[in-house]
Amino acid sequence: MMNVNRREAMGKIVGFAGMAAGAAVMSQSVFAADGCPIDGAIGVGSDGGADLGANLLTYVELDPFAVAKRAYAAYGRGGCMYGVFDAIVKELAIQGHDDACNFAAIPTNITVYGGGGVKGWGSICGCVNAAAMIVNILDVEQTAVIDAMNRYYEKTPMPRGDDNFLTKIGAPTRRDDAGALLTADKISQSTAHSILCHTSVTNWSAASQFGGHHDAKAERCAQVTAEVAFKTVEFLNLSLNGELTIDPELERYAKNNDECVSCHTGTTREPGAYIGSDVNSKMECQTCHAPHDEIGAIPHHAEESCSTCHPK
Repeated sequence: MMNVNRREAMGKIVGFAGMAAGAAVMSQSVFAADGCPIDGAIGVGSDGGADLGANLLTYVELDPFAVAKRAYAAYGRGGCMYGVFDAIVKELAIQGHDDACNFAAIPTNITVYGGGGVKGWGSICGCVNAAAMIVNILDVEQTAVIDAMNRYYEKTPMPRGDDNFLTKIGAPTRRDDAGALLTADKISQSTAHSILCHTSVTNWSAASQFGGHHDAKAERCAQVTAEVAFKTVEFLNLSLNGELTIDPELERYAKNNDECVSCHTGTTREPGAYIGSDVNSKMECQTCHAPHDEIGAIPHHAEESCSTCHPK
């Protein structure tokens, strides 16, 4: 593997950053022009899990604030998934270590699709999607880091909104209808109780009283993007130093699931022994599914169109 200095790596990054967002296919001449080896340049392999595990990239300790600042700015260019992924990859690429060239060769705009819970579908939040994507190619405790990040996102009031953090990432930058900056007291906080985009945004909208198409939502999501990038790097740094533990308040296993998994867990049952639906999930169940004894009549507004009360 070649060694590259910081200036060389940054030159490679600038070349890729200038490409149009969403352009995921690159010619071999692009790699060749930048002096990186083509065969095996990005050590993720193409032969499935075994090959991937044998070709992980080296993680080096990063400054969480530097990554968070990049992520906040990148949100405006490509959304939440792009913001987290682009920030971590580019910081790794400028560190001048043996794998810097490999990180510089990654076209980070392949992650633009993840915004809005995958092109507006409201599924997995692009922030945690990006965190898992970068962790997946690093030589770290992958499951532990992903578990820690997902649980943090699920259980922590966000965005953090403290003055020190906002100053270091350069926030806020967006304004309300009166032209005033959308400060932390206006943005408010909410807890997602889920890693799904639509749940996270819905809970925030209810807490802040801002509509989902207001600039306040963009400011909130930009700050959450920065926070997830920051925490991902913190967890990666701890993993690198063999110090990653899970805060008891952010336990790796959702305790509220206990009464659910006693019946709804993964099994090898066949039709003759089937009892109830099998579930394979670490997410909190009751965020979306009420306990059986709480399931009652259909809500009074169920016959109305969703858009009656929840317009775009």
